[in-house]
Amino acid sequence: MNTLLEQIQRDIGQNYYADNFSNDGQRFLAWYLRNIHLRTPIQTRDDITDGANDKGIDAIIIDDEKRQVFVIQGKFFSSSSVDHEPLHEILGAWHQIQNIHSLQANANSLLQVKLEAVAEALREDYEIVFELVTTGVLSNPAQDDLKVFQEQMSEVEHPSVSLTVVDAPMLQVRWDEALNHDPEQLSHTFTLSPGHYLSLEVARFRTVLAAIPLADCLQIPGIRSGAVFRRNVRQSLGLTNKVNKGLKQTINSEAPNSSSCIIMASRHCARA
Repeated sequence: MNTLLEQIQRDIGQNYYADNFSNDGQRFLAWYLRNIHLRTPIQTRDDITDGANDKGIDAIIIDDEKRQVFVIQGKFFSSSSVDHEPLHEILGAWHQIQNIHSLQANANSLLQVKLEAVAEALREDYEIVFELVTTGVLSNPAQDDLKVFQEQMSEVEHPSVSLTVVDAPMLQVRWDEALNHDPEQLSHTFTLSPGHYLSLEVARFRTVLAAIPLADCLQIPGIRSGAVFRRNVRQSLGLTNKVNKGLKQTINSEAPNSSSCIIMASRHCARA
């Protein structure tokens, strides 16, 4: 982790971080948003709510693609051990978010604006993801508290809520993943059955539209690991949004009409 910590310290000394954020804690958080959540410089400035009356909420990201609200607290430590205090701050933030109007009344202006977006997202059944981001590692008592808090949050049905600690080892993993900007090349061969595919040309590209059994699709490299989705292919939005809840209800109530599904796959091949 020393190498990454040194990298972070060098990066946050750049003009963007020095000119836009008042202390190293905010600069580290901005670094995390920029490099791990891939936020733009403008988005990062808008996301950060840290300061007086931040109510234990250092940053908020509304991800409409994933239908998630990220509530982030950053702890930039030179020491390696992190006690339970940051976790208790997150738990306090969670209790306060359950009454957003009361929270807004006493929050700073940056947080007030973000909470308006959070309220709208919760009306649309977005999931809430709490992240504690730190350059240290949780102490053993803090690890025990984390398990308790995660169990408490898992029992909440609405909205869906979770707590993730991005400590030094996890930060290194996410940093390594972020550096892998070019996803691995995936190769797989399907055997197409006559009458189950359509071959045509679209905009000088050969296009094949095929019905593939689901069991065969699960054999595609990168499906189980998620690597095949790194180019921003739409993934499951979970069961916490209205559309998927409706689909689940239909499947459960109309099973005779919904006992099978068809997976459609297409491939575009440019001519030489």
